[in-house]
Amino acid sequence: MQANTSRSLDVIKVAFALLAGLGLVIAGVGFGLDYLLPYTSPGFNLPQLLLVAAGLTLSLVSLAMRRSTVRRRVFQTIRQNMLRVLLVTLLTLVVLEFVLVALGMGTYYPTEIPTKWLETVPWWRCDKDGCRYIYDELVKACEDDVFSGRRCLVNRQGYQDSGDFVATEEGDERQRILTLGDSFTAGYSADVGKSYVETIEANFPDGVIWNTAISGTGTNQALATFRKHAASLQPQITVLGFVMNDYDDNVTPIDSYLEVRNLETNGLLLMRQYRVDVWGNVIKLDLQYDLYYRGLDVDPPASELKHLVGLTRLGSLALRFADALGAIITEDARFGRKVAITRDFLSALRDAAAEQGTALLVLLIPSIDDMEMVSERYRRSARLMRELRIPFIDPIDILDLADYFPKPDEHWNNAGHQKIGALMSACLELYFASGNFADCEHIETP
Repeated sequence: MQANTSRSLDVIKVAFALLAGLGLVIAGVGFGLDYLLPYTSPGFNLPQLLLVAAGLTLSLVSLAMRRSTVRRRVFQTIRQNMLRVLLVTLLTLVVLEFVLVALGMGTYYPTEIPTKWLETVPWWRCDKDGCRYIYDELVKACEDDVFSGRRCLVNRQGYQDSGDFVATEEGDERQRILTLGDSFTAGYSADVGKSYVETIEANFPDGVIWNTAISGTGTNQALATFRKHAASLQPQITVLGFVMNDYDDNVTPIDSYLEVRNLETNGLLLMRQYRVDVWGNVIKLDLQYDLYYRGLDVDPPASELKHLVGLTRLGSLALRFADALGAIITEDARFGRKVAITRDFLSALRDAAAEQGTALLVLLIPSIDDMEMVSERYRRSARLMRELRIPFIDPIDILDLADYFPKPDEHWNNAGHQKIGALMSACLELYFASGNFADCEHIETP
């Protein structure tokens, strides 16, 4: 009997020692909270101080509770004052909640959501053939001064190209190039006539260049567009502009983006219909709720209980910490899944191009952040192209920060587009002369 009692005491001591260690971990998290939670700024604020205080308190109390005399006194006091303990605990939580409110801390979930304030626009369509514009509707919007400039440059197939796509006839000897991609390839932020695709077009006056790029899309869109048009256009070269956010775009369905009108401001928004949580699950968003949840960078509540917790400040702090911890735990697995999905789309595009008899060339498009420090995504993209034996152009050495518009735009300006256009034109000229892209590695930078 005495041996059992001794073992029980040892287990209790170990349990309180573990709690003391947990307290130190919580305090450490409090000190390093700025590096764990997204959208935080450097500085030791009150929520961090509360977390550190809670961790140190748990550690000190647990160490004290390892002594049997202290445990007896504490348990006796708790039994005698249970109601008081509950009231003090509840009052403490209420006071902390009010303190966080006074400090302006936001809630995890929005407190108010209008029942209807967004509507889809008539000039945007997504289906199995990818996303594109509706020509007649977009022309009407431009006539009504909804859009101007490059946005009004649209052909009858729904792409921002100056000419309609006409099927290639047998015996057509023109140099034919099909371009695929997103906003960089579409020419956003460049003046009309100054994008890199338009620069290529100017350098091949006797050829034909079809631009099927659509802003906000990934490799899945490029594959669908190629399958839709390549057979009739019969391009000799197909160029894919590959941007680092394509990894993210490829894990959601092809109709991920939706253009909508804000009925309150009459402004236009390009919104995601899907969201991927920290565990890699694809979540379909309600159109009316999307902007609210997107603005807070959270997923819609999975249950009413989680919704209620997320409407409190203390609950919001706990949920944000859980998100940050989950993101850290699953980061490698989530990116690995994105790479695997992107690999499948690139492989399918490579095989479809070979079947169609067109030479596939990928243009890697570095982000503005890659100009300061080359990201792992960019390095991984180059390795992925080599693994798949897809010829690619890496232009990072000819670009600098001056070639980009500052954040939040982050697209190439005219100078950046002109550099890429000259580089790509030289590479394509070499291909038409030699029949391969091997010599493109030796092009002198503009």
